[in-house]
Amino acid sequence: MTLMNKLLSGSATLCLAWLVACGGGGGSNPPPPVAPTISVQPANQSVLVGATATFSVTAAGTAPLSYQWKKGGTAIAVNGTSASYTTPATVIGDNGSSYTVTVTNAAGNLTSTAATLTVQPVAASLAYTDPTTGTYKLVKNVGLSTPGTHLVLDLVGPASTGTGVSATFSADTTKVTWVNVAPGDPANSFVQNGTAFTLGAAPLILKGKVTGPVLQVTAAQKGTASPVSLSVPLLRIALDLKASQPTGAITLSADAAKCQVIDNAGVISTITVTVGTLTAQ
Repeated sequence: MTLMNKLLSGSATLCLAWLVACGGGGGSNPPPPVAPTISVQPANQSVLVGATATFSVTAAGTAPLSYQWKKGGTAIAVNGTSASYTTPATVIGDNGSSYTVTVTNAAGNLTSTAATLTVQPVAASLAYTDPTTGTYKLVKNVGLSTPGTHLVLDLVGPASTGTGVSATFSADTTKVTWVNVAPGDPANSFVQNGTAFTLGAAPLILKGKVTGPVLQVTAAQKGTASPVSLSVPLLRIALDLKASQPTGAITLSADAAKCQVIDNAGVISTITVTVGTLTAQ
């Protein structure tokens, strides 16, 4: 072998060693794409009719990821190709619809679990069913209640006599609000006298106080010691339905430890007030 051949042979060996050491002589293969996975599935939604509902998904995998939402198995063409989907204004016919999303990339696709949409009608009125048992009852005053959202209730006693009564009620004030019985009543009075007691001259023993969901009321004789019949309306209270509420039962109760009557001898005794069923419909 000549000197030149040896030099050329050595250069080639060095070149090959350098290429191997530096990764030359051929490109490395990129890692294969990772198929989509879903870490947060779409959740069930509940809205009032006319409102919108938003469904969302959290997915991972090799980018880019594409999304396709479906309603009842049919692809949603408008705004249905992102990680979240907001419905148009809902109608009652949408109640019970199911929504899924399919996430796709170069490695494949994955469909989420189904989420259900519940659409509730908006309540238009308050309904009240009088209690059928009890000594002291909270009953509806049909004449003073307004068809729709204003409900007036009378506290009526038994066939006995007394000179005053007090009661404490609680209501779900996320759905209803304690209000004056009549528009012309003094601001924030929250109670009217019934037909039992003679209130006498001012200041009257007729008080109403609202603290959050709780209403405390009192009505009593003044200026006379004569006991009166309690089997008539002792006092009146009122509730209004708040706007945009779903239909269904509304909590209304009387506090057994804070309802009292003053008897003929002026003795204060605890009474049990039976409350009927309040419903938004």
